Amino acid sequence: MNKLSNEQAQRILKRRNESGFTLLQMVIVVAIIAVLSTVALMGVTSARAGQRRINSARLFASYLEKARVDSVRRRAGTPGNPLAKVTVLDATTYQVFIDFNSTGVPVARNVLLEPGITFYPDNIGKEIAFDWRGRTGFDHRFVLQNGDRRTNVEGDRNYETPVAVSGFGDVTINDGVYTPTVNSNSSNFNAPTPVPTPSLLPPPTPGGTPTSTPSPSPSATPTPSATPTPEPTPTPQPTPTPSATPTPSATPTPSATPTPTPTPDGGGGGSTPCSLSVTPTSGSIRKNGLTSASVRVSVLNALTGTTVTATPSNANEITVSPNSATVAAGGSATFSVSSRRNNAGFTYQVTFSSPECGNASFRVTVTN
Repeated sequence: MNKLSNEQAQRILKRRNESGFTLLQMVIVVAIIAVLSTVALMGVTSARAGQRRINSARLFASYLEKARVDSVRRRAGTPGNPLAKVTVLDATTYQVFIDFNSTGVPVARNVLLEPGITFYPDNIGKEIAFDWRGRTGFDHRFVLQNGDRRTNVEGDRNYETPVAVSGFGDVTINDGVYTPTVNSNSSNFNAPTPVPTPSLLPPPTPGGTPTSTPSPSPSATPTPSATPTPEPTPTPQPTPTPSATPTPSATPTPSATPTPTPTPDGGGGGSTPCSLSVTPTSGSIRKNGLTSASVRVSVLNALTGTTVTATPSNANEITVSPNSATVAAGGSATFSVSSRRNNAGFTYQVTFSSPECGNASFRVTVTN
């Protein structure tokens, strides 16, 4: 067996040291690096877009809170003292109307969402005004989204952030704030309470202790003067009692049989006027339209058919199908109530009305 010379061994060793990668191996490595870089870039871009959306939602919610506090601080609602409010002008701009400079005079400022963030089309033109108690009267819901995503409207949380405002003024981001299950639409929000409240405040300030002490002393004087008034009053009372003799002349009034004639005009049968009956009177449904409540509306004591119309307290959050139905005399119709809300803990009222037979209501609560 021939042995390798020293020169041949050096050549073989040099060739081994000069070996490298093949072209196929280099192409595979470059492709893997490109894929990983693309995935990382997409992840960073998506994370930045999500952070811009969350920042815009938090800023929008903070302005809602400022508007609520401003109305409470100024006791807004009196003449010359308008309510603080927030209005969505377009897909990327909303207007804040509050007292920014603490001068007692609110001014309007426009605020832009961060780049790439928009409101849902349903939110454009919506306005929220807070009264002097910080309440809105109805529940409101806004959705901030990345770009113009019109698909999956009810909530792909990877691309949208909801901001809800209850009728009591509670601002919620992503269902992070608990809202009590109370029908805010029947809590007398529109009562003119702000007007009497400021009128009660002036009397305590001028009404010092010296003014209050003389007031009871003259008030005691009219009490004895009232004693002679009841003395003469019983004397004229016996005189009208004999005058009761003309009451028999009221005999023509029972002959006024036209009293049953108005009942057909009201749709009632016989002496009992017609009315609406709702079965059941209350119920619960799941959010996002997962379930619906079936309501049966009956027409009682009717001579002819009537049209029953369903009106929800908040048409943006509650849907009723059908909107109206024609019900025969003594018949009934079935309505379906479902929710558009993305969160639970809200209560609404659906009013069923008929021009001839009045109204009846159904109370519905949105749950998980």
